[in-house]
Amino acid sequence: MKLTIPIPEKISLNKIYAGIHFRQRSQHKDDYHFAVMSASPKPYTGDFPVHVHYHFKLHGNQLDISNHAYMQKMVEDGLVACGVIPDDNQKYVASFTPTSEKIPDEQDQEVILNIRPFDEVRGLFGQ
Repeated sequence: MKLTIPIPEKISLNKIYAGIHFRQRSQHKDDYHFAVMSASPKPYTGDFPVHVHYHFKLHGNQLDISNHAYMQKMVEDGLVACGVIPDDNQKYVASFTPTSEKIPDEQDQEVILNIRPFDEVRGLFGQ
């Protein structure tokens, strides 16, 4: 299952370490959940658990790949809130991979998700 979701704001995990206020974090969550809903996703109908590949297309300086985790978590929670996946625990989401690329400022920021059964990628992780 492929899904493209607009990114409302590029936010590094480092921003959380800096100690942003809970109201701002709550607004981020709401913005990201709305972005997932705006993509009009359908429920995933394949086998569980899944592997989710997140490919971020963002403006400006590239983030360290682990610094995408905050945005990734908000997208994942949005998938649950919209009923794409039943939950984000390991019964349903076994693994994920993030990748990223820099795009020109005139393009819209987005993340492209590829959701597929974990059994299809299990060998990539030495299992």
